[in-house]
Amino acid sequence: MRRYAIYIAVFVTGGVLGIVGSQVILAQSTDGGYSTKLLLRTDLQNSSGQEVLIFSSDWPPGSKLPLHIHPDGHEFVYVVEGEQTFHLPGGELKTVRGGEVLYTPPNTEHFGENAGQKSSKVIVFRIKPKSQPTTVDVKKAQ
Repeated sequence: MRRYAIYIAVFVTGGVLGIVGSQVILAQSTDGGYSTKLLLRTDLQNSSGQEVLIFSSDWPPGSKLPLHIHPDGHEFVYVVEGEQTFHLPGGELKTVRGGEVLYTPPNTEHFGENAGQKSSKVIVFRIKPKSQPTTVDVKKAQ
């Protein structure tokens, strides 16, 4: 009986560590200072070869992404709280505040940052071909 209890304890401990470890892996902090967690990744039923990804991100003040594109992918950023500043083609700056959404068309060079003094939270929706990477950094000639 004691051996059975030990096996159960080891099994439960392994399960708890697996769950906690997976959340740590999914909610990784990046070099840009923000943290992102993948909430959902699933195929789109009526769009062959397409998938949707949904992320939540927390952005401390001063954090930002590198310049990048989403190959053939649509991106919708919903700002839950705070504000985000997006750098778009042609030097356009767009500040999106809590309750607002920004749509970025496929293959658009851009990056976002929290240029404010308070933390921000966003939910990101991406629709993309399964065959394409989610994001590709853009290297500019200097």
